[in-house]
Amino acid sequence: MNWFDQAETGLAGAGEVTVLSRPDVRRCLAGIDPVEVVRATLAAHDRGESLLPAEAYLRWENSQGAYTRSIGMPGAVGGVPGMKIINASVSNPAAGLDRASGIGLCFDPETARITTILEAGLLSAVRTAAVSAVGIEAAGYGEATSMSIVGCGAQGRMHAALLARRLPGLRSVALYDRTPEVAHRLAASLDLEVTVHDDARSAVAAGEIAVFTTTADDGYVEADWPRPGALLVNVSLGDLTDEVFLGAGAVYVDDLDLVADNPRRPLGRLMGEGAISRPGGDGKAIDATLGGLLTGRYTAHGVVKPWAVLNPFGMGVLDVALYGAIAGQARRLGAGTAVRLG
Repeated sequence: MNWFDQAETGLAGAGEVTVLSRPDVRRCLAGIDPVEVVRATLAAHDRGESLLPAEAYLRWENSQGAYTRSIGMPGAVGGVPGMKIINASVSNPAAGLDRASGIGLCFDPETARITTILEAGLLSAVRTAAVSAVGIEAAGYGEATSMSIVGCGAQGRMHAALLARRLPGLRSVALYDRTPEVAHRLAASLDLEVTVHDDARSAVAAGEIAVFTTTADDGYVEADWPRPGALLVNVSLGDLTDEVFLGAGAVYVDDLDLVADNPRRPLGRLMGEGAISRPGGDGKAIDATLGGLLTGRYTAHGVVKPWAVLNPFGMGVLDVALYGAIAGQARRLGAGTAVRLG
């Protein structure tokens, strides 16, 4: 007998947990609209109906010296508490792996026991693209006919697939990736007029909406790159230079506290330096949050010149809301594998 078997704690085991693989998650996704889940959650968050604690962030360099990290993102909305754990290394794509991977957790609201464990890499990409879709519509760019995607990996592919469905007038897509074959693979999957560009600048200039889904650490997009009136969707970390943020005709974010608390990202750094402020503050003010636009607390400016910036930082509560929707669908379909942890 092990020494720990002799301890009579009186505590029950972890119980039964449903585990959802990526194929399970894909099956469940077919029965929900992630854009509407994200839209409803952003509005609920603006009304104060969610919990969004601070993130836990762990960074290191792997054996190749590449930026590698793990982020823990708890949240609760609609009576569903949970947590996202999302890990990434920028050297993964060169090894044939998605840059990011992770798991999602759903908790029982009464007992706090884990009820569902699910593969979160796919849902993370879905959530990110869904936020972009909601933001594009809320900011007044839903009638765009042209779009650019800079960075054609997992996030770029998901954005292309989702936005091609959500933008009814979209006719042309400009693509750029530093690995041309990656851009050409994405081009082959789209039933639109697609141009693969040899440089990021020409790709950005081609789109009324320009989406950045790269792993860049330093800003490189200059103020003379966007076409007049474009919306720049800054999904990734460091594509836009300070001049692009400061010169924007409008700036939209998902959550003001997330921006203020994250100096790792350029907009957060600019806010910490006082160059960017909350709405109504000193310096160049952020115009609105997405949730505030949806509830009517803020008003979008529509297409503005010289350009607008949408810079969501990523709210864990949006992922948790998707986990709850997927878990509910899994119960209805009988999907997943039941595992008794203790």
